[in-house]
Amino acid sequence: MAKVKFNIKELLDENIKERYDKLFNEKSTLLTRARDCALLTLPSVLPIDGHKENDVLATPYQSLGARLVNNLASKLIMTLIPPNNSFFRLFPTMEVKAQLDESTQQQADNIAVMAEKEAQKVIEKQSIRVSAFELFKSLIVTGNALGVKTEDGLKTYRYDQYVVMRDYKGNVLEIITTEAVDPDTLDPNIVSDLELTPDADCIVYTRAVLREKTWYEYQYINDLLVEGSDASYKPEKFPYMPLRWTSINGHNYGIGLVEQYIGDFRSLEACYQMLIEHAAVAGKTVFGIKPGSVLDVDSLAAADNGDVIQGDFENDLTVMRVDKGADIQYIQQVAEVLARRLEQAFLSASSVARDSERTTSTEIRYMAADLEQSLGGVYSVQSQEFQAPLARLVLNEIKVDFGTFEFIVVTGVDALGRNTDLERLMQFTQVLQATGLQEALAARMNIDNLINDLTNASGLPTGRYVKSEQQVQQEQQVAQQNQLMQQGGQALAESAGAGMGQQLTGAPQGASK
Repeated sequence: MAKVKFNIKELLDENIKERYDKLFNEKSTLLTRARDCALLTLPSVLPIDGHKENDVLATPYQSLGARLVNNLASKLIMTLIPPNNSFFRLFPTMEVKAQLDESTQQQADNIAVMAEKEAQKVIEKQSIRVSAFELFKSLIVTGNALGVKTEDGLKTYRYDQYVVMRDYKGNVLEIITTEAVDPDTLDPNIVSDLELTPDADCIVYTRAVLREKTWYEYQYINDLLVEGSDASYKPEKFPYMPLRWTSINGHNYGIGLVEQYIGDFRSLEACYQMLIEHAAVAGKTVFGIKPGSVLDVDSLAAADNGDVIQGDFENDLTVMRVDKGADIQYIQQVAEVLARRLEQAFLSASSVARDSERTTSTEIRYMAADLEQSLGGVYSVQSQEFQAPLARLVLNEIKVDFGTFEFIVVTGVDALGRNTDLERLMQFTQVLQATGLQEALAARMNIDNLINDLTNASGLPTGRYVKSEQQVQQEQQVAQQNQLMQQGGQALAESAGAGMGQQLTGAPQGASK
């Protein structure tokens, strides 16, 4: 049976607004949950439906959620897009490497290093890290975020501004984005065709659909197809990056870290609400006057500091008191426990060290490493859905030939794995040194393998800092030749000196004194 070729005309004729509304309604429950999470942390990440720029956002009773989200987003940025360092490395492909000799291999490595530095310049110049910070805040709070790589940088969309459809394995099949635009920024011909009323909304719909291993993109403004907006991309050049905090088979969207700990956030919010309301009541000063007292209420209220009025203050005047100190102290203890649990879940540095005078720096380092490794699953997802696509798009901008070079991500979960290996190697060498058997160990140890493993665990290129076995052999041969030459020269000099002495003394060679 012959395969029917895809016709883009049929795709363009589909009503994009109806398609968007259908997919958007399917995620309405997810949006409600995500808005609850934003309300307890950063309400601006996902405001309520219909929110305008000048509308007042709801304010939670505590700011711990906002601090934790910002702190973790900053930590992710520093890990996934480290400053002054490339998060990926370029290597010649196996086919190309098989055709290179030692000199051309060095040239290929130099070209790869130059390409990495040029890609890093693009990331810094386009301020991608700034946009990525907004992406990761949305990712932590709502579990989802969308970034689109443009020529100018990275464009971000809120969770309520796009829809995604995936297959069971999580592969993206369709994306539709929406954004409200000012009609004055559009082509006058398009505005005239739209026939907008003064108060009408102007919404741009952008749809990208995967068909036969090719992405097709086109735009609608309200119900009008924008002529010339259709484009196609190969998967390796597709600029959309729909991100998820968690990867769940069969789900179009992920679940955020805040939602995973929503119970603690709600309990903490309730505790802080009670504490603040109690503080407001306890801080209120209200005087009570005994019935039948000679104290004049108006005189008491109008009295300034130092004034004298008639009355028995000790017996006739009381002050309202709220005797709830013990109950409020219990609520405060619960709030402190909840805060510490959330700080640990969000990798806050203040939760690493236990409250003890004997807490050591080694204990803090191990606890911090344990917390970092708890994000290993998140790093795995982000290396596939954020780092690898971003690296490929940036390298495409600087015209890197992927037939000659290939890249691998060297931060995130890979960096965690290297740090674990490095810690184990350091512990191993420290244990060996503690035995005091340096001479016996030196005879049994394979120093070359240890140096290579330490270099790899540090994330450094082995060939740059560690000599190859061939180099070591060549240097040993040169050293042996130099030693032989020195020994031969010394023997020749001694022989010549002995012959000269015999000539001067007239004694025959080999005669005894």
